[in-house]
Amino acid sequence: MIDKIVITGISAVTPLGNNLDEIAKNLEDGKSGIGYVNRYNLNGFPVRHGGIIDLKDLETIDYPYEENLQFKLFYYCLKQLYEQFKDSYESNRVGCIIGTNPNIATIDDVKFLGDKYMKKKQLEPIDNMKDELYIKKMININPSLLLYYAAKDFNINGPCLCNFGTCSASTQAIGDSYRLLKSKKVDLVVCGGISMNLDPIAIARLCRLKALELTKEDVSENCSPFDKRRAGFTIGEGSILFTLEREEDAIRRKAKIYAEIKGYGAAMDGFSLTDPHEEALGMSLSMMRALEDAKLSIKDIDYLNAHGTGTKKNDKFETMAIKKVFKEYASQLDISSTKSMHGHSLTAGGAMEVLACIMSINNEFIPPTINYKLEDPECDLLYNPNKSKKKQVLNALTNNFGLGGINASLVVSKYI
Repeated sequence: MIDKIVITGISAVTPLGNNLDEIAKNLEDGKSGIGYVNRYNLNGFPVRHGGIIDLKDLETIDYPYEENLQFKLFYYCLKQLYEQFKDSYESNRVGCIIGTNPNIATIDDVKFLGDKYMKKKQLEPIDNMKDELYIKKMININPSLLLYYAAKDFNINGPCLCNFGTCSASTQAIGDSYRLLKSKKVDLVVCGGISMNLDPIAIARLCRLKALELTKEDVSENCSPFDKRRAGFTIGEGSILFTLEREEDAIRRKAKIYAEIKGYGAAMDGFSLTDPHEEALGMSLSMMRALEDAKLSIKDIDYLNAHGTGTKKNDKFETMAIKKVFKEYASQLDISSTKSMHGHSLTAGGAMEVLACIMSINNEFIPPTINYKLEDPECDLLYNPNKSKKKQVLNALTNNFGLGGINASLVVSKYI
């Protein structure tokens, strides 16, 4: 008997809402969660928008460590999940694998942005944000602190690790959790991603790479994946954590089963720190390996949640990779980039898009790619523009492709 690895818990704080019904509705309605960043002083910055989360729910619990928002997101979501499984397993059989940010930015990144885009007299707010921005704390937080409190306060004493694989970090975290459960080394794994990058430091670093789309007059129109006018990605933020376990254990404890993780594939390009492989090699390999692991054919995939960042090169080469993998079926495949609605959550992006696939499967719709207006001959597939589509989805494939050529794909399937 083949062990099915199933998703039995979800906790999420996202730009599209903090509960599953709201997230599903906003995905289906094509609602944008992108707005102006008002948490920090970004006056004079060329990028002042992002996929914004509502922090009010985070204030409903107490924390042992207050200052860092990344920590608060993780602790809040983990506490919600822990209440569901705390009496079910021995603590040394519960693991935790998360995608997150190592916080290696420097203050010099902020000063670069100030020197480039702001007059000297406008630099003062950056240096004196004090209550608005704990710069030193943002730089010095070690992500292992998250795992320390997972063990200390939630009795998670099995294998625990942080994945720093940039945009693929949480996809790999979920995939590695799936493999760990397959190996029977653990009985349950908390996995997913956390990302808090809507701050001057992160925005400065990405502006240095010329990766971000400049803020438009109507920020809800920012982020237009696969559109010919696309001009960079939009940062999102949030935390999405899942509990994964084997089917037999989930049935034994009468847990709700949301979906099955059926396959995982990953590949490393080693081509460029910033650009996709010119033949879309790693992108293609990660998809093929996920399909092979799931023992599915290309025609078994009902929906593909694309990485679809809205950058010129990523969307072009992802389209190329989809064509290489799906061949003649590529032109019939339902595809969308939900980043058009929630932005690119970086280390939490894969988890956000696994959640979008679960919503698609359980509510029988294909989410739209909003802000899609002008066709690009180099991106000529079915990206489901602007409106959702009713469809039964049994198997969804989701892609995440990160800086440095870190590529990962997952097959998320309806639990039957």
